[in-house]
Amino acid sequence: MISSKFRFLPIILIATALAACSSSQQQTAATTEEQAPLVSVAQLEASSITVWDELPARVSAFRTAEVRAQVSGLVVNRLFQEGTEVKKGQALFALDSTSYAADVASAEATLQKARAVFEQTTAEFERADVLKASNNISDQAYDLASSQRAQGAADVAQAEAALKKANLSLDLATIKAPIDGQIGAAMVGEGTLAEATSTTSLATIQQIGSVHIDIRQPASRLEHLRSLAKSGQLKEPGTIPIEILAGEGEDGVIAAKALFSDISVDEGTGNVRLRAQAENADRRLLPGMYVRARVPRGTYPDAISVPQQAVIRDTLGMPSVFVVADGTATPVTVTLGELVEGRYIVTGGLKAGDSIVVEGQDKLSTAGPVRTIPFGTQPAAAAPTAEPAATH
Repeated sequence: MISSKFRFLPIILIATALAACSSSQQQTAATTEEQAPLVSVAQLEASSITVWDELPARVSAFRTAEVRAQVSGLVVNRLFQEGTEVKKGQALFALDSTSYAADVASAEATLQKARAVFEQTTAEFERADVLKASNNISDQAYDLASSQRAQGAADVAQAEAALKKANLSLDLATIKAPIDGQIGAAMVGEGTLAEATSTTSLATIQQIGSVHIDIRQPASRLEHLRSLAKSGQLKEPGTIPIEILAGEGEDGVIAAKALFSDISVDEGTGNVRLRAQAENADRRLLPGMYVRARVPRGTYPDAISVPQQAVIRDTLGMPSVFVVADGTATPVTVTLGELVEGRYIVTGGLKAGDSIVVEGQDKLSTAGPVRTIPFGTQPAAAAPTAEPAATH
């Protein structure tokens, strides 16, 4: 009879073999998982994307006025500080007004004389009118008195006009600001003869709290901008937003809006001028400054985009990306649109929520398992391999 301890020996051997096999399979699976490529992945989200054209532009003042003399005379005083803000009507230059003051005095004397003569002729006419009622004056004498009275009234009117003109010339001897704005350097100094017929301005005043941006763009873009303004995709319907690049980073972007475009095209370049307006309270934009302007070329309200480095191309140039699902990366052919700030707009092949490989796709050739970390993070340092347990 077989002993009971020998009866269970095969069962123990089989169990031991199965356990060894299971342990081997687990070790193999763990080894395979550890050998899977480590890649960085990003999950796609739909967002609104605007495609821009970056074009050269130049800044000009919102309003400009050249200060000129309307009467001639020597400049005796400058009444403003260069580079400051001035108000409309503020005195800027004082001319020698001696001769103009004398003209005023002469015109006042002439007016007084004309008024005295008019009073005399009026009195004579009134007496003649009384005599006319009693037929004690001839028609010729009556007509003469009436004519002299009318001539006296005309002389008074002429003298009043001459006085007004003399006062105007005297007032114009103080040159004033025609508009509000910031005044530049004075082009003349004390002792300079300012002439009313001169084409040289004495100073220039510019309004730069708001400025105009003149942008040169291809005429072929005009119809596209009109379509964009009517599309309803803009925050302010009918108003095309413009971005002015006046520095580095987000702080260097100044918002503007398009006003109009020229009705003629430059025959030499085929460009047309687009004018925009930007607020400039901090005076960052100065007239004459060259800047870069970003003009919208198109808006995609629910676009899917991928980083440029996520796209791989085959020998024929066909683009594709690796999509990761359930730990497996699979190549997917995609249709690409425009490249915007380092990201391709994807028009076919992907959808929101897909996870794609952004870095590490050079380790992949076909579909297969991968280990993933979020794009933009650094992989954790590899844990040291555990030493095998000592056998006794």
